[in-house]
Parts: sequence; structure tokens; C-alpha cells
Amino acid sequence: MQMTYDPAANAAYISLKEIANGEAVRQQHVDVDRGDIIVDFDRDGLLIGIEIRGARAALPAEALDSALSRMEEGSGPLPLEAISAITPEPIREHWVVVANKRYPPKQVYQLITGLPRSAFTSHRALAELRRSGLTTSVYTPQRAGHPEPVENSTSGSQPAESFATLLKFLTDRDLTLHLADAEAALEHADSTMSAAVTTEYGFSDDLLDAALAVRAHVGRLSDVIHATVIARVLPAILEPGEVVARRPSLGAGNDPARPFDLETNRRIAEFKVAQWKGADTMRKRGVVADLVHLALADRDRRAQLFVVGTLPIHFLTTSKSTIEWALGRSSPHTRARFEARFGPASAHTVADFTREHGAHIELVDLTTLVPSLALPPELI
Repeated sequence: MQMTYDPAANAAYISLKEIANGEAVRQQHVDVDRGDIIVDFDRDGLLIGIEIRGARAALPAEALDSALSRMEEGSGPLPLEAISAITPEPIREHWVVVANKRYPPKQVYQLITGLPRSAFTSHRALAELRRSGLTTSVYTPQRAGHPEPVENSTSGSQPAESFATLLKFLTDRDLTLHLADAEAALEHADSTMSAAVTTEYGFSDDLLDAALAVRAHVGRLSDVIHATVIARVLPAILEPGEVVARRPSLGAGNDPARPFDLETNRRIAEFKVAQWKGADTMRKRGVVADLVHLALADRDRRAQLFVVGTLPIHFLTTSKSTIEWALGRSSPHTRARFEARFGPASAHTVADFTREHGAHIELVDLTTLVPSLALPPELI
């Protein structure tokens, strides 16, 4: 097992084995409070690698420093002169020139950094290799046909290019019908036919890399929304003489040094800005954990739990699910504190706890303060 870390992207990768190119065939996103975790599986369903984006918030600093030290000691990365002695892999769409030979950008970037190829996109590899002074092809969003990569002159905005590519793919067609047609075309297809179908239906490396790049950026949207909601709510709720007593936790997920999203000289508050649509199992657990967190605090200040819409409030006040279930994914420390203060978690339903021990906590619908948070009826 080995961990690598790219400080520029703030991304770490834990390889559970030596991962060959194309071996990671399925990715699954894991919902966590800090960072963004994607796990890689091989064709047999075995877990072979774990990518952690936003690594500085999710991993101990000493682990990242150790990974950097091992990489700097030469545990994998190669200098360009050594790469020139390696046979280039076949070029598919993009390339980089090393010693007058064209290589796939992912091959070169992996050799230079020591990172596994599943930890970065070819677009990112192109951008980094370009930045280091190498000549590369340059990605241009496809507007018609299938244009060839062109020589690099200037580098564009990578995130904007990725968004443009993905948006065009999604808006130029009905995705459900497009996928259904592709599925039908792939039935009974051999290797040659499947390659033709892949090209015909636009499932290119550019599209995959664009989707991966957009997902990496979109993974931080929850932080942007969380921060903006709190910042915009503050002027509306702070009373005369009330001031923020401790630096607020604007990013999604609590910093252990700041136990609440908001602490003033008069109140403590937690914010849940996710929009509920139905089952919302993880969100139900999260909102109960925040309610318990507030209930465990001293009652010398006003306590508030801000949520979006009426569904979370209805759940907290009517649910017969047990607190034991709701805190099932919480830390052992939180569960131990609960039982020490309130008794066995299995003895409390969510509604009973809200009524008995959370009665002093105000449940506030954020849509009354930030109307844009309200979902349109067609999405409910």
C-alpha cells in the first residue's frame, strides 16, 4: 500500500496494489464531512485505490508530509531524460513531446509525479506539462464533428473548457434516449464495432476527462453554498448588541476547534443547507447529529438549527426512527456523550428526543431567510 500526494491539486491517492493503466473500471463517491473521497474498483469488484480530494482537510498533516517526503526521495517519479528512454504508449487523442517523441500526457505525468493515472485527468496532465514548458496538444471543446488536437500556443481556462464540453454533451441530446440508443447499438458488438459505437455516440476521452474535472470542481459547491448561506443570513438574524464570538465555520463539516457553525455572545447554531427531496437517509442522520450536538451544549445561550424547507422539521418532530439508528454513522465519542447524558440511544425515537431534550432548540426554515433555497415544485 502506498500514498501519493499532489499539493497543487490538494489531492492524495492511496494505492492498495500496483494499479495498471485501465485497471480501475468503476468509481464510487463516498459521502463524508470533509474532503471528497472516490474509491476505485477493478473488474472483479475489488477495492484497489482511494482518492481523497481536499486532502488537507481530510487527512493528518503528518501523513501528507510523509507521502511528499517519499516522493521527493525518488520512490517512483522519473526525470524527463529518463522518460525519453521509455517506449511511448499509443496516442489516442492528446499528446506531449518528450525528446522529439509524442507520448500520451497521462503516461508522462504519471512518470513525472508518481501518481496513479486514476488520480488525475488527461486535461490536468496537459495543463501541468504545458506549464512546465513542454509542447503538447491542447484541448478545444468540440462544437461540430471531431476536430483533431492542435498544437499548443496558449492555454485556455481548463475548468471553463470542461464545463463547456459537458454542457454541450448534455444539452445537444436527450441523455436518456442517447444512452438507450448506445446500449442497443452495443448489443452483440465485437471489439471493432464497440469502438465505432463509442466514437459515434461521443464517449470520448475528452468527455470523460471533462466530466471528471467538473465533478472535482462541483465537489466544492457544497462549501460555497454553505458559506454563502451563513454569510447572507447573519445580517438578518444578529440582534442589536449581538456579535460573532468565534470565527464561524463557513465550510461544510465542523472544524473540531469550532464546535458550532456559528457562535455569538447570545447564540449557538448549526446550518444544514441541503435541499431534501425524499428518502435522504444521510441527511436525516446528519440533521439528528446536529440536533444532538446542540442539545449536549450548555444552555446559557440560544440554540438554533437552521434547515432548508419543512421536510427536515417534519422528520425531527414526527420520526419514530431511533436515535441509535440516527447516530449509527456518528463518532463513538458523540454516541458515548449521548448515552452519558440522555441514556441508551435505543430508548429514544427522534421525535421523542426532539420534544423532550431538544425543545429549547429552535428549528428555523432557511427558505424564510434565503428564498432562493426553496426547490421549485417540479423538483419536489
